[in-house]
Amino acid sequence: MAARSGKWQFSFPKCPHRNPIRRADNAPARPTPSDDGDDLNPERSAKYANICWHISLIILISTMILALVWTVYLSVDYYSCSPEQRFARLRQDFLMRERRRRVGGKVKLNPLEEIANERLLAIKQVDEELHHIWSDYQPRPHFLAKYKFNETDLYSVLRSMPKGGLLHVHDAGMFKTDLLIELTNYSDLWTCVGIDGTFEDFRFSQTYPRIKPQGNYKCTWMQMSTIRMEYDRSYIQRLRQSLSIDAHGFMNATHLANHMRRAHRLIHGLITYRPIWPTFLIGMLEDFYADGVSYVELRSSLPIMYDLIGTNYTIWDTAYSLVTATNIFRSTHDDFIGIKLIYAPVRDYNDSTMDTYIENARLLKAKFPSFFVGFDLINFGDECNMEPLGNSMQLLHISSEIDFYFHAGESRCLNSTILAPDTNIIDALLLGSKRLGNSLNLPLHPEMLKAIRMLKVAAEVCPLSNYYLQYVNDFSQHPAAYLIAAGYPIVVGSDYPYFWNAAPLTDDFYVAFVGIANGQGNLRLLKQLAMNSFMYSALTGDEKQKAMSIWHNNWDQWVANFISHS
Repeated sequence: MAARSGKWQFSFPKCPHRNPIRRADNAPARPTPSDDGDDLNPERSAKYANICWHISLIILISTMILALVWTVYLSVDYYSCSPEQRFARLRQDFLMRERRRRVGGKVKLNPLEEIANERLLAIKQVDEELHHIWSDYQPRPHFLAKYKFNETDLYSVLRSMPKGGLLHVHDAGMFKTDLLIELTNYSDLWTCVGIDGTFEDFRFSQTYPRIKPQGNYKCTWMQMSTIRMEYDRSYIQRLRQSLSIDAHGFMNATHLANHMRRAHRLIHGLITYRPIWPTFLIGMLEDFYADGVSYVELRSSLPIMYDLIGTNYTIWDTAYSLVTATNIFRSTHDDFIGIKLIYAPVRDYNDSTMDTYIENARLLKAKFPSFFVGFDLINFGDECNMEPLGNSMQLLHISSEIDFYFHAGESRCLNSTILAPDTNIIDALLLGSKRLGNSLNLPLHPEMLKAIRMLKVAAEVCPLSNYYLQYVNDFSQHPAAYLIAAGYPIVVGSDYPYFWNAAPLTDDFYVAFVGIANGQGNLRLLKQLAMNSFMYSALTGDEKQKAMSIWHNNWDQWVANFISHS
């Protein structure tokens, strides 16, 4: 077998070439130098050529005979059955092939895992009979708020399960809304209030903040203590709405993007106050660990820390604090593998800040080579209003030195053409993106599907984010259902889990297992998804081997505990 032009072709063994020069019958044979320096006459060449040809012919005839015998055997076996038996056999054959093709279909379970799988499916069935969560499912607003699936036994099992790595999550989405609201009770806090009474920004300061708006909005700085006095506690509801996401609450993509930008400003204004930032980081790491996550690739714009007298620090200070907090946490949690950074600033409509972003990425790679792993651009679902990634020539010029992890294909653009909205999927792959973030439109592009399988580029699936940002209403119709069924490389992420009061990863695993995979979900799928989080991570070869070893130990222990307590 030989690979030519991307396809496998059958080739016969090569034979020595015959001497193409004819000679007269009485002419003496002219010696032909052989590879080893000896003279090889035409008679010997012809002899070896005939032998090689005979061998090739024998191989070909043998192959044809075997194929014929196998065909006859199948035909006899097929026609010896009744029509009912043939139909059942063909159906079983198709089902077996599809089961093996699915994500996790080829995972072999040991005897203990087989027992755990049976009990897992039994718990899933009992939960359905008790709570009727999915049999009563209809794609309607507030479905997830109405049905508390985090109170089910299956959720508890998945919560304790070692889920491996979390490869798609943003730092701004890792602070609970209630804790953010508590921070507004701190002294020396100012808020910038918009014309319509919305909160646009926060800042801790001893004096009136001299900070210009960071977008196309107008607001006036007021002390938060004044807001509390004037509005009693009625402001809390408005604040909660600004700091979280309510499914089906947006008129269009631009409305959603503006809301996400405001939420980022508010959150960063609160948590990047220097006395608060380290506490936030440790709390974030504790939440990851408690949810069965042992490795994280955190997307962050590295927001600038500041202090009470108005001193602004640098993104190097922010990055260094992340590294320090992780090292401190790992010193007391031996099986926590760590955090890597995907530098992910907010994309500008005209890419006017692209040069600054790229320079930051280069410097981060130079200063934190084992911490910084790649670059992304956040568009808050407003992909349709921006130029395709490939139009930014700066990205093309640094693609050989910086790894990319682009969001691509998370959009619903009106009047879409070949240039929009899914050009970003093509551009991301051409630029060498290692994974595709929230690529909901990927199943619509068969050539791209071929490419991601061949290049081993995983699609990052964030089910709850897709629901709350109004891209998917019915989980059973989620685009990832096809990716799972067809066995494409995928990983499960959570995006901004605390925006909708979800756990760092368990809620998304639950929805993927029960809602998207539906009746095909089992322990093989869960195990493969966990292993994928390391296989398609930015870890080096040695780091992956070490991480998988740690995870396997935790996994075996979890299986044993699950069997003994279920």
